Amino acid sequence: MTHTRLFNILAKPLILVLLGSLCLHTNAAPYPPEIAKWDDATKQAQRDSGTKLLADVQAAVKAGEKNIVIPKGDYRFDKLLKDRRPMHVLWSDMEGVTIDLQGSTFWFENPRAGIVLARNKNFTLKNVNLDWDPLPFIQGKIMAIDHQTQQIHVKIDEGYDQPVNDFTKVKNHWRGMIFDPKTRRLKEQVIGFALDVTWNNRTPEGYQIVKLNGFYGVKLEKSGIDVGDDIAMLRRMGRAMRIETCENNTLENVTCYSSPFVTFAQNFGRGSATFRNVNILRRPGTNRLIGSNADGINVGNMQYGPTLENCRMEFLGDDFVNIHSAYNRIVWQNSPTELVSSLMNGYGANDANDGKDVEILFFDRKTMKKIGSRKVVKVTTNNQYPVDQDKCLFSLKDWFRSGIASQFREGAKTARAHIITLDKPIQITGDVVTTLPDYISAGGVVRNCHFIGSLARGIRLQAPKAVIENNIIENVMGYGISMCGQPSYWGEGPYVHTTVARNNKLIDCGIGPANRNCPAIYVQQSGDYTQSDTQYDITIANNTIANCGAMGIMVRGVIDLKLLNNNIEGYYLYKVHEQRDPMPEDINGTGYGIVLDAITGLTMKGNTVSQPGPFAKGDVFKVRIK
Repeated sequence: MTHTRLFNILAKPLILVLLGSLCLHTNAAPYPPEIAKWDDATKQAQRDSGTKLLADVQAAVKAGEKNIVIPKGDYRFDKLLKDRRPMHVLWSDMEGVTIDLQGSTFWFENPRAGIVLARNKNFTLKNVNLDWDPLPFIQGKIMAIDHQTQQIHVKIDEGYDQPVNDFTKVKNHWRGMIFDPKTRRLKEQVIGFALDVTWNNRTPEGYQIVKLNGFYGVKLEKSGIDVGDDIAMLRRMGRAMRIETCENNTLENVTCYSSPFVTFAQNFGRGSATFRNVNILRRPGTNRLIGSNADGINVGNMQYGPTLENCRMEFLGDDFVNIHSAYNRIVWQNSPTELVSSLMNGYGANDANDGKDVEILFFDRKTMKKIGSRKVVKVTTNNQYPVDQDKCLFSLKDWFRSGIASQFREGAKTARAHIITLDKPIQITGDVVTTLPDYISAGGVVRNCHFIGSLARGIRLQAPKAVIENNIIENVMGYGISMCGQPSYWGEGPYVHTTVARNNKLIDCGIGPANRNCPAIYVQQSGDYTQSDTQYDITIANNTIANCGAMGIMVRGVIDLKLLNNNIEGYYLYKVHEQRDPMPEDINGTGYGIVLDAITGLTMKGNTVSQPGPFAKGDVFKVRIK
């Protein structure tokens, strides 16, 4: 079987989808004709309907109704509810309520949060579409490249030339996504990059001028970007939907056609969350290049992980799925049983103060080796804790890039902190992170989903006790599935164990330009994985992995690994360039279909590796197996 034939067999359903999709995109415009013809009077009537809808829902909730059904229609929202993070719609403090929008579309007119769901319990939102007008991104075709100035000239597609608004006023920190103009898929071997944009800085031909800032200093000549490529240009602003401090919420039959930032962002809460038939799509009947500016579904700091079923996502500016929680950092030790910590999960803190058993685990941040376990018996909050390097156990220059712990950084005056009392003494020295294992989004499920076109990763799993099964993941610049925490940089994690990834199809993953090995399935805790004992009992079984940019499967630093009946067909299609922070040659594994390193307790059978690409060296690489 040749490599070409392999691709045709695996991609046959995909080709049919793309052909159908191309038929849907025959209208070269950002909105379907029936929507594009709306005049100001029509849009104002939609705004009036939106205002009435909000009032009707509020009245129904006040009257005690539990099943609120809204007539199907187009509802438009132009006014923002002003708080620290503005939003168009706020539905909060509901219990046992279902809102059924019967296929309605919500139109948002500002690049801020669309809907915020807050402090709801056993709440369901279903049968609604979300979109923005004007769109929160711009797209066009690259007409010229100036290597001397690092500038790109872009002919803006008809209908995508934005007005001057919150979206276009900021010059720096735009992002870009490059597409193959023939396939409309993300173009392989294109670097990650940012853009500097002075809106309406045009050439005499009317082309928008943008300047490329390639990650790690890569210049245009080595960027993989060419004249004739299609480009989407975007910024990251408000989420399409924020779900905050909720308990057991459900989204069902919800489709989003554009999003200024993360599409569905859920943070903190008891119980779990269900996303059933939740989709992020290029809007049918248009020529849009992307479905969202950033992540698809991002769930963090929940008591239990989410369940995603039968979801589809298309062409996103970041991960399709991210399931995680934040590490806490120990700032200072006041006594053998009293510690100063970055702000922990509030539900865990409240449970401890209510006398419930709340376990806390301590890890050396560099190695993620467990230091010990204690119970939290008391927590007090200091919202103005002084930040002082002389009273901090870690370097403030080495700060987390996300989460509440990022407040502890060089230059900060104060940060929010918890003063925690333990049941037994512990000795803390150096840089230590903690988790509350009952509040780390454990138990997530992602099944029967189809994800295509990610600028970053497919499924970014950073929490334990998960099941990932029966998914299709394709056209991904980075990892198709990753299982690890990020204590070294983001401060997201914490770790993956007791997890199964089975019966998935991963096609064209790891297709970005490799200055490191980028496998389709990646399992490796950040830090010194040879000493970490956080990642264990992981099963990877019956997966089909095709046309990988690099290796098919790479696992490092796992206790009790089962690798069963996986089929890798086509790997190392692209050259690995000079690597950033390369591993020593004797453990690197570059060029192999399966790489296993520092595994204790390996069960491996029934796996096949075939169709090596031009930069492959061998089938299986194993080192330090115990």
